[in-house]
Amino acid sequence: MNWHSMTAEEVLSKLDSNHEGLSSKQAKERLSQQGPNQLASPTKPSPLRIFIGKFKDYMVLVLIFAAIISFIAGETTNAYVILGIVVLVAIIGFVQEYKAEKAMEALREMVAPEADVIRDGRLSTIPAAELVFGDVIFLEAGDKVPADGRILEESSLQVIESSLTGESQAVEKMALPLPERLALADRKNMVFMGTIISQGNCRAVVTATGRGTELGMISGLMKQEQAEPPLKIKLQQLAKRQAILVLVISAAVFILMFSRGLPVVDALIASIALAVAGIPEALPFIVTLALAFGTQAMAKKNAIIRRLPEVETLGSTTVICTDKTGTLTTGEMTLREIRTYRKIDVTGAGYDPSGQFISNGSRLDPAERDLARILKIGVHANNSAMERGNDGWRVVGDPTEGALIVAAKKAGILDRIKESNNRLVEFPFDSERMRMTTVDEAGGEGYTVSMKGAPEVVLSHCTKIMRPNGTRPISDQDKRSILGEADQMAENALRVLALAWKPISINDLAKADSIDSMESGLIFAGLTGMMDPPRKEVPEAIRISKMAGIRTVMITGDHRLTARAIGKELGIGNGEVIEGAELDRMSAEDLCEHIDEVSVFARVTAEHKVRIVEALKAKGHIVAMTGDGVNDAPALTAADIGVAMGRTGTEVTKEASDVVIADDNFATIVSAIEEGRRIFDNIRKGTSYLLSVSFAELATIFFALALGFPLPLLAAQILWINVVAEEFPAIGLALEPSHSDIMKRKPRDPREPMPSRTLMIYTLGTAAAIVAGTLGLYITTLQSNADVSYARTVAFVGLGFFTVYNAYSSRSLQESVFSMDPWGNKTLLMGIGLSILAILAVVYIPFMQFIFETRPLTIESWALILATGLLVLLVAEIMKKLLSKWR
Repeated sequence: MNWHSMTAEEVLSKLDSNHEGLSSKQAKERLSQQGPNQLASPTKPSPLRIFIGKFKDYMVLVLIFAAIISFIAGETTNAYVILGIVVLVAIIGFVQEYKAEKAMEALREMVAPEADVIRDGRLSTIPAAELVFGDVIFLEAGDKVPADGRILEESSLQVIESSLTGESQAVEKMALPLPERLALADRKNMVFMGTIISQGNCRAVVTATGRGTELGMISGLMKQEQAEPPLKIKLQQLAKRQAILVLVISAAVFILMFSRGLPVVDALIASIALAVAGIPEALPFIVTLALAFGTQAMAKKNAIIRRLPEVETLGSTTVICTDKTGTLTTGEMTLREIRTYRKIDVTGAGYDPSGQFISNGSRLDPAERDLARILKIGVHANNSAMERGNDGWRVVGDPTEGALIVAAKKAGILDRIKESNNRLVEFPFDSERMRMTTVDEAGGEGYTVSMKGAPEVVLSHCTKIMRPNGTRPISDQDKRSILGEADQMAENALRVLALAWKPISINDLAKADSIDSMESGLIFAGLTGMMDPPRKEVPEAIRISKMAGIRTVMITGDHRLTARAIGKELGIGNGEVIEGAELDRMSAEDLCEHIDEVSVFARVTAEHKVRIVEALKAKGHIVAMTGDGVNDAPALTAADIGVAMGRTGTEVTKEASDVVIADDNFATIVSAIEEGRRIFDNIRKGTSYLLSVSFAELATIFFALALGFPLPLLAAQILWINVVAEEFPAIGLALEPSHSDIMKRKPRDPREPMPSRTLMIYTLGTAAAIVAGTLGLYITTLQSNADVSYARTVAFVGLGFFTVYNAYSSRSLQESVFSMDPWGNKTLLMGIGLSILAILAVVYIPFMQFIFETRPLTIESWALILATGLLVLLVAEIMKKLLSKWR
């Protein structure tokens, strides 16, 4: 039903209700039919289910397969080590995701717990859950609206709807019917669940409850399944490919060995060794560790990551879709411009009372006549107040009035005016009068009438105008000029109020209750322009984003002019704006066609935001959506990355998000993207490093067996390198600092596989060098020394040291390691030291010699191993040079 287009009587008739509300019997019957006024409660997975879910990843399954193979091979110790790694990976993921999705629960908490309702002709208070269609509710300032309703009658009603519509200003409401086709934010005769009454009061008839409300429909939008993070998908694909490769090669080797007449057990042992060699056991752990360290680093920068894989997704972002109010802007109305007989700019933003008054580049003294008068009128014709809390200054009351109060505080005169002022009469603002007038006893000034309101209305009550040398009669030309200035200010997205005043004598006070006498013969003082200004750090953050190839798209519930002005000020888009009404007329195909051209969207609903995000994703973008209101939550869920504001964001938004920005600073998002890029770079390095060793082990064993040589590496030796010796340097690679050009690169192609084509070429090149070195050492030693165990020890130590060389070379996949600070990653150097100790322990500790069947090496063998290792460094440097030309 389009309740907003009907008269109040028509709405009551349709709902079978009246101004006296429902009877208790009617309400009870309807409650049993409609159900409670509550949002749906989804079934939450138990902690155990979440934990078990961590074992469904392909790479974890491959690790479990490796453990089973180790048990078959009799290597129970190494099997337990692998299982320990599996459990550790699962625990880290579980801890990060334990609180998972609580968005629906947070939405329910937004519903007012009680409501004032007229039942049986009497006003009473009932639980909000018991409201039904047709109930008549009473709302006043400070109340949270408990259900959607059509206003029947109102008195100076204003409602803050920013959390639902994105509209930054309090909305003035009315009871008259409106045109049928209107955006949600323009339905000014309706109130909506979860919004807050900021001024006045009203009676409204309930038109929707629970899931049928606008808030309930948003909760329905949030039920859609979240897409898997790209990193998780890529790792799953990598695990699948690796598992197939291992299975095929192991089967081929088993058939080859068996066809040569080897016993089945020996052929199976060779196959098991290959299978173990082909599984990069440390990869899931290192990826999880890199992500976990990344979340800690981001937390220190005020970006809290709620799901580990989203760190990498954030780093691959190509578009940031951002709400305006509270994200790009302060979310606090601020006086920015005053026009008397001159233009006065006001600096500062938000409710922090710091700033200056500037005209023609010079700082003004707030005591100057025209400025002081404007500020005094703004304080007199005002019902708001300022107070200081633990998190800074805030305004109690209407945000627009608050902007005038803050300006007086900046001038240092607010407290003096408040202390000396005594209000005698108030004629309040309403949607018909379009003005507010007060009569005050203002200390030494005597008695004063002050008015603020719409420029055309205030001017109609003025007979004089302030000028530098005093006052003079106001002319029609003056009024036309002033209205022209007001239009110019409005085009710059300023909310314009005109201010006027007049002194009155004690004799005039007898007529103080007469509106006409008090509101006539006023002196026009000037115009004030207010807006919710951009945060000071946002322009630089957007500039860095552009440099990094990341596009910013602003999606707001505000008006077209406001959106265009903010976009222009911040350098977002080309001036073109699409409104929600236009989006309603566009098909999904039309939207996709225009989505790369338009970067500013205005007057949009929660559903529109989801459509915009989905259109961007359909074009292949990785989308980060930021926001703080309930209306942002579905889009945050639909985006690849949902980014909520921690201070001003609702609990709904935070729980629907993947990342929470603790300081509400847009620049923090850019910082988090930089960190995400660093983490993904390090994951790529770790993946290449670990895969090159696995490929080298596979190839070494395969070629040795194919050439008729004995097994060059035992399963236990391979596991020791994969699980222990590789692990420590890999941890160091996960913590490699970011490079200076990281935010000068364009975003990666989100369709790029893991590893990418160039990374795979680099990985295979370094693997080939390791194979050549390891196999060469093994065959040379075997031919000069018939002891197979000694030759295997040389191959084992060689492989371990080549792994160390490879780890150090992997610090950068673009730069030469010889041009980097050798002490730039102390964690890696420590990891390399521990890796070397792990290798030496196997070779020289007696009981480990027994377990791993190793022998102490001669000086000649050590010299040969260390010299051959230089081959790995040389090949890595050559591959970097070649690939840099192909990029």
